[in-house]
Amino acid sequence: MRERDVSPVHSPSGLGAFARRHGFMPVSDAGFVALPALDQAELEDEESRVRELSWELPAAAWRPIECAGTPLAPPQRFIDGSLVSRTVGVVRVDGARRPLVLASTGALELCLDGRRLRRPAEACVLRSVLCLIANGIPPDELAELAEGCAALGLELLAAESKDVTADFDVLRRRSFDLAKLAMERAERDLLLRLPDVPALVDGLLERRLVAGPMPALGMVKRQMRQYLPSSHLALLYDLAPGQRTPAFVLETEHARVVSWYLRLSTTEMAGPSYGLVRLTMPLEYVTHLSAPAVEISALSAFVRGLRHREGSYARVGVSLEPIVRVEDELHALMPSIEELSARLARVLA
Repeated sequence: MRERDVSPVHSPSGLGAFARRHGFMPVSDAGFVALPALDQAELEDEESRVRELSWELPAAAWRPIECAGTPLAPPQRFIDGSLVSRTVGVVRVDGARRPLVLASTGALELCLDGRRLRRPAEACVLRSVLCLIANGIPPDELAELAEGCAALGLELLAAESKDVTADFDVLRRRSFDLAKLAMERAERDLLLRLPDVPALVDGLLERRLVAGPMPALGMVKRQMRQYLPSSHLALLYDLAPGQRTPAFVLETEHARVVSWYLRLSTTEMAGPSYGLVRLTMPLEYVTHLSAPAVEISALSAFVRGLRHREGSYARVGVSLEPIVRVEDELHALMPSIEELSARLARVLA
């Protein structure tokens, strides 16, 4: 789905009226501390925990597993999302400063057709959104603001937050979260479009799943939370390229998944975590397989065969060629955050 035309209109009066009423002040991101870093509990669900470390092998018998074989259901679809945001201004609500966060978001899917990747129809979702914490703002004002946003081709995302009394940067983080959720919904919509066709999603699969034995594989490239006990970390960091850990069951707020670590690559002088990814699949799907461990190893070998090797790419050690292609196409299609900011500023000023 292509982004709707965002040409300037003559009278986005709702935006201007809201800005005057709440003492709008334009800002630049450079004038504020960067968005607060995500806590580990925010990066991966707060309630997530290892349910069964001994799911594939007894915890005391863990060893590196060589990955080989041909998977029964290799991924044919590759899905990723992207988000670019900017704090464009500050308004006052009940005397407190409230950030306005503008974001360009999207998700895109490429399908493997033989040895080529192609983009099917309806396989791209783009959204331009203005995000605001809504506590204390009357519904009629929110409706007015939404109407003004729509006139500029923007979607208003307004929600209440329990952190409304927190400092400005925390409120900005909560506003940014609204845009992040919009991106994740776009990825989930693409994933569910063909639920029976095996897919690989870049990121936390468990945040994009619904219940059911879906042939979906998630790949986490940044290991911001460590699920293994300290007694098993030496094995993890000693993995050679093409080796994986035994699989374990992870229970999260959204789903129960089978998860394992795989080392895609390494280089001389690389740190112990270089080239490590965490792969996940729905537990309901894996338990229906006749030989789960064999399929997990075969899928791991398939994934490693897709590794992106261009040294100029920032995450070459943990990236797959199809996902890099998805990112390139998506970034070319997403509306420019600079252009969106300039159009919005002309109305709000």
